[in-house]
Amino acid sequence: MEKKAKYFVFLAVFVCVIQPSAFAAELENVIGIGLGLPYGGIGVNYELGLTDYFAPTFGFGYVPDNVGWNVGARLYYPDRSAKFRGRATILYGTNLLLEKRSWIGGEEEYETDEGVSAGLGFNWRFSQGWAFDADVFYTDYEIPQGYEEKSGGGIKGSLGFSSRW
Repeated sequence: MEKKAKYFVFLAVFVCVIQPSAFAAELENVIGIGLGLPYGGIGVNYELGLTDYFAPTFGFGYVPDNVGWNVGARLYYPDRSAKFRGRATILYGTNLLLEKRSWIGGEEEYETDEGVSAGLGFNWRFSQGWAFDADVFYTDYEIPQGYEEKSGGGIKGSLGFSSRW
C-alpha cells in the first residue's frame, strides 16, 4: 500500500479511537450495487459501519475479460442520523481498464491496473433503508506502451444504490 494510503487509514482509525462519541451504538451493514471504482467495475460492494464516521469497505465486479476488486475505508460526516452525508474514500485495487487492439484480427485485448484511488462523494438516504451514492476519484497510474486507456483519464466517477440495516 502506498505511503499516502497508510496515512489516511491511520488517521481514520486514530480519530475513531480518541473520540469515544464517534463509536456507534451498533454496527451498520451496507450493501450496494453500482458502476465505478468501489464496485470493481459493474458490481457490488459491502461496507461495515464500525462507527458513525468510519467504515471499511470492499467490492468486486465485472470488467471486460476480468474481475475487478477494491478494498479500502470511508470517513463520513455528519453522523448516521443525517439524510445527506459527505464522505472521503481511499481504495486499493482495480482502478484502470486498458485496451490493446490487434491490427491483424481487429480483436480487442483488455488488461486492468491496480493501485490507490482517493475520492470525495456523498450518500443521500432517500428512505429509511435505501440510499443513492456518488463519488469522484483520483487515480495515479502509468499506461504501458501499446495500450490505451479505456475509462477516461485520472478522474473516475461512481454511482450506486445501497441498502442498510
